[in-house]
Formats: sequence, structure tokens, C-alpha cells
Amino acid sequence: MKYTFVPSIALSIASLYINTCDAWARGPARSVAAVRTTTQPVIDGRLDDECWSQAQVTSGFIAFRTEAPAKEQTFVRILYDDQNLYVGFECIEPDPNRIVAMERKYDQPLKGEDMVEIRLDTFHDRRSAYVFMVNTLGTRYDCSYGIFGSDESWGCDWEAACTVAEDRWFAELAIPIGNMHFERKDTMTWGINFRRLEKGRPETGYWCYRSSQAFYPRNFGTLTNLDLSQVKVKPRPNFEPYVSGGADMKNGSTKLSTGLDMSMRLGSKLISAFTINPDYGQVEADPDTIELRDTERFLDEKRAFFREGSELFETPLNVYYSRRLADIDGGVKITGQSKNWALGLIDVQGEIQRDDETLNGNYHVGRLIRNVGENSHIGAVWTNSQRQDGTNTTGGFDSRFFFDSDTSFTTQVLAMTDSRGIETDNINDNNAYAAYTSLKGGTRPFQWRFDYCDISRGFRPDLGYIPRRDIRGPGSYLNYRQYYDNGPIKWVGAISDIDFYENNDYETTLRDFDEWAGVGFRNELEFWYRREDSFHAPFQNWSDRILIEYNDDVDIWDSVSVSFERGVYEENNYHEYSLGKPMRITERLATTLNGDYRVENPAEPDQEDIWLWRWVTEYYFPWNSKVKFTLEQSSQDTRNFTMLFSWPIRKDIDLYFLLNDYTMVDEDVCGAFTKVVYRF
Repeated sequence: MKYTFVPSIALSIASLYINTCDAWARGPARSVAAVRTTTQPVIDGRLDDECWSQAQVTSGFIAFRTEAPAKEQTFVRILYDDQNLYVGFECIEPDPNRIVAMERKYDQPLKGEDMVEIRLDTFHDRRSAYVFMVNTLGTRYDCSYGIFGSDESWGCDWEAACTVAEDRWFAELAIPIGNMHFERKDTMTWGINFRRLEKGRPETGYWCYRSSQAFYPRNFGTLTNLDLSQVKVKPRPNFEPYVSGGADMKNGSTKLSTGLDMSMRLGSKLISAFTINPDYGQVEADPDTIELRDTERFLDEKRAFFREGSELFETPLNVYYSRRLADIDGGVKITGQSKNWALGLIDVQGEIQRDDETLNGNYHVGRLIRNVGENSHIGAVWTNSQRQDGTNTTGGFDSRFFFDSDTSFTTQVLAMTDSRGIETDNINDNNAYAAYTSLKGGTRPFQWRFDYCDISRGFRPDLGYIPRRDIRGPGSYLNYRQYYDNGPIKWVGAISDIDFYENNDYETTLRDFDEWAGVGFRNELEFWYRREDSFHAPFQNWSDRILIEYNDDVDIWDSVSVSFERGVYEENNYHEYSLGKPMRITERLATTLNGDYRVENPAEPDQEDIWLWRWVTEYYFPWNSKVKFTLEQSSQDTRNFTMLFSWPIRKDIDLYFLLNDYTMVDEDVCGAFTKVVYRF
């Protein structure tokens, strides 16, 4: 089958509809006024300071699943001054024993815990947001959201404290306004939403619930009465030097490294960053899991230099992937945002890996976004590599237009040129292109997406993450999830994810059909059936999987999951049995046991069974440090033992120690790594 890409026609159609829908959501946006205070509250999680009595109280949270008022309500108060935004939560909880809270380390996702969250759209542009989350132990998590994704590594120096009473719990937050991008003017309005996750019921409630897309800025309520012209924005630089050392116990070698990161605000809308020899130890970045896949794995970025504003550079086709930049001598970056635009510029001198070859050079990335209408945008992105052996330049445009608050049309068109050429199957391409378009929408219970992707054979930007090339074809995603208030069934769901790609010779190279069907019962038992039928040339793969989970929705530490899977992978028949069991042994000690038992080609008498087990144990010390042990063993003579100790010695000093002993197919490593970071 032959396909034709027509982004210009679709873009024109989208433009006709961009301003046709003003009343998008199911109900009006809610609003709350912030009250200026002359006395800072003490952040102790009690809300008993006199200033809190002056704050406006807002409530009326809506449960996500029932779209009715939450069973146990949450009351929110907001104060501010020229330094901080203060937020107080009062969460009704008749049975505090139901509270689930285990995580004590900053910036770890709190998905399985009782927590509250505030989302701030500081320009009220309905496209971006800062997120602040805290559980009942006072453990903080923050991130930032952009047009095409989120940056979970974004950090802010804010305070939080919580207390638990007989029938409710309290959270008190102090968020420095000057650590975010904002308009330094009076009578400002921000976008805002609050969320509470109550695991014991379980129930997720939103303060402003206009549709099931309530977590996106375009569906936020408003925070008014903000006079911000006198907010302090500190222009002085912030420094983050580090010292690290590693030892390879196999060959007796050692390595000592040091470097420096610096950032400085250039006003309320721009921030600059500089780096010299940033650390690439990545002790906090890479998940300790093993995956079977036929494409490169995407890893998150944790290096301080790349964190601020990283969400700005995300696009449907990733031509910038910071992990490409391995050994960096130095770099400079400027990122910023206003109500109508966003900007990002990066310039780095260092090394990248290309065809298993290390290449030194200068690498530049740029991003510009212009907001259009209520929620839409047009943008440009470009990268340039000046390597020691040649150049690689990529650039293009992207856009997203909204027909209503839930339906959008996205396009991206890119071109690339490489002086040396990209070789594929003995064919060398100096010029290449890529294009993507999608139409997505829906709200609960039904969400959908239809897309088309066209990536030419030689499209491989030096700094990009393009897992597949020489593909052309459509895809679709459909998700159905219906919740029920009464009866034995809590929910039913179905998922369909389909991709169908040809190469430039119109030969089918990839055909994926991934189908799920599931049901959840009121007794917390959940059943899923998955059928996957995939052709990845030259292999025809398929699998059937049955997954049973218990109590995962209420308390992950009192849950269990089992599954059975059978199928064919790259011409090998297999059966696989899996078990997952998290356990909370004490308030500070948790462990997770995962086991997989796999039998390949059982009809062959000389075929050995394959098994893999994994055990993860975490302990939180009273002085706010954490140690994590990971043990893995398989029947194929592979093993892994990892110990990671992290300790925020003071507010401005972090200590890490990593011990790693593993044997893989082509690696046998035993080493230790330590790192100290100081911020001032």
C-alpha cells in the first residue's frame, strides 16, 4: 500500500477551526483569590498561624471516577507575599489508619501514596505548569510540564510539612515565586488546580474538574488577586560543584572527577546555566531494570545543567536527546518563557557516540515556541553538530491546534543534512526528512488518537532519539475505561494500539497490534487479558497474556500480581510465569520481589528452562537517608547486585555511594562510586 503525507492540507483545515469553540469544557472554570500576608506562616503542617484565618477557604473537590463530589472533602487556603506562595491543605480522613505513605526521599514519584498536589500555570497561557506534590510524611516531589511532555528532574527549593490528626491531615507549603518564570506585574491571574489522592477509599479528587483532562493547564481554574511587581528575583548565581570517585575492583583502577554547574536568573522570565565537566555518574538517573526490546532504550536526564527548561525541547519526533552528549568539557544554556513565547538555546563542547565511535565537537540546540489563540502554538527546533569528522544539521517546524479543550491536531516536519552521510544497507544518504501528524481527542470514557509517521532511511540526527528509521505509515490508539458507582464491578476497560509501517520500497517492515481488555471488581481483584500480534521484519511475533492483580489500587504494599504468558518471539516458542509482591515490613523498611520463569521451545528435550528473579529492598534511616539494594539472578549466568546509599547531609549537601557487581553477556563489572554535591 502506498501512503501520501499531506500536512499542509490538514494544517489548513485545523486553522479554520481554531477559533470556533470558546465554551470548551463541561462547566465553568473555578476561581480562588490569594490573600497577601504581612506575616509569614511557620511551615510546620499545623495551619494554626493567625495569618491563615485571613485566607479564603475553597473546597468542592470532584471525584475523578464518579464525577460527583468527593466523599471526603479537602479545604485549601492560599496566602502570598513578595517571596513565597503559601498553600494550606486540610484533608478530611475519618480513618487515618488507611493512609498509605512510605516514601521519604525528595523527588521520588508519589503515585501509590496519599498526597496532595498543586499545579500552577504562572502565565495563564494554558500550555505549561509547575507541579508540587507532598505526602503525609512531608516528602516533596516537583516537576514542570510543557506542550509535549514533562520534566520530572526539574527542581525548586520549596518547603512542606504535614501533620495527621484524628479525623484529618494537614499539609503546609511555601513555594518561592522567584524560582518560577512569571510576569512581574500587579493584579495578575494564574492558572491553578489542586488534586488529592486518597488511597484507602480509593479516590482521586480535583478542585477544578471540567473534564477527565483536568490535569492539563487548559482545564485549570484561576488564582486571582496576585500583586507581583515587588517579588524578589535574585540575580546572584547559584553554584553546584561536585567531587566524585570511582574504583574498578576487577582491574584495580581508580578515577577522580570534579566539575561545576552554575545557574543565574536574568529576570523573571529567563534563566541561564553554565557547566564545566558535568558529572555523568548518573547514580540517580537510570532505572535498575532489564528489558527485552529491539530498539534503543530512552533514559531520563538528571544532570543539573540539562534540567531547567528541558520540557521546552520535547517534540513529537525527538531531534534532541541530551543523553547523546556524554563527556562534556563545557556548556552554556539560556531558557525562558512568557505568556506568548518560550525560548531555549544550548551550546556544548564535548563528545558524542556515533557508530560506536567517540567524536569530539561543538553541539548546538535551539527551540522557539509562539503561542497562538487560546491553547495552540507553532514552534521551531534545530540542532547543529560541528564534529571533528563533519557536520550534521537538523531543523523543522511543529504545531498543535485545538478544536476544543480535548481535541487537537499536531504536525511536525523536519529536514536533515549530514556531510559524511548516513549509511543504511550499503546506501549512503546525505539528506533526509521526517514528518509526523496526529489527530487526538476524547474524554472519559473514550479517548483516541490517529497518527501518521514518515521517517526516511537516512534520518538520524546526531543529537536525536529516533528508534526506527525508514518507516512510513499510520497508527491508532483507542482507550475505553468506564467506572461504576455500585455493584460488584468497579470498572471495565479496553485498549487498542496499532501501528502499520512500510519502508521506502513499500515493503511492510512493522505491523503491531496490541489489544487489552480488563475488568476491576469491588473486592480489589483486577483481571487483564492482552493479545499482541507484531511483525518486526523478518520476525512474526505473538503473545497471549493473562494478568491478575489484587489491591494495587488501595495499598501497593499490600498488593500482589501474577501473570501467565505464552507466545512466539523471534521464532522461539515460550511460556512465561510472573509474580510481583511488594511488602512493607516496617514503617521504614520495604521490599519487592519479582520473579519470572520462562520455558522456551518446551518440545525440544535438550532445551533448558529460563528463569529470572529480582529482589529490591529499601530502608529509610531516621536521619533522612535511604539505602536501596537490588539483587537479580538468571539461569543464563547473568547476575546483578547494586547498593545505592543517598543522604542529604544538609539542605545544601548531598552524598551518594554506589556499589555495583554484575555479570552480563559481554561484561563483568565490580566497582564502587561515590559522589558529593554542594550547592550555594
